[in-house]
Amino acid sequence: MGKSRTNSALLVVLQRSERIPLHRQIATSIRDAIRAGRLARGSSLPPSRVLAADLGVSRGVVVEAYQQLAAEGYLASEAGGRRPCAWPALSRREST
Repeated sequence: MGKSRTNSALLVVLQRSERIPLHRQIATSIRDAIRAGRLARGSSLPPSRVLAADLGVSRGVVVEAYQQLAAEGYLASEAGGRRPCAWPALSRREST
């Protein structure tokens, strides 16, 4: 059995022995947490540097996972380097 590493706040589990790239494992864990309701809509995710340090990976791996989730519509980020938010709040048009 290979080495694995977990981030308990997000329940991100990395299986380094798997052939699945680390950024895909991170994105899958976060996507699953959003779908299962473990990450509430509008909740903040940790900054990429923090999550990378927690998981023992480079920041680029986490940035790539966050970018993929943003492209899929699971995350939205604010200008100025703020943290992504899971399931962004309703836009003004949707809330009226």
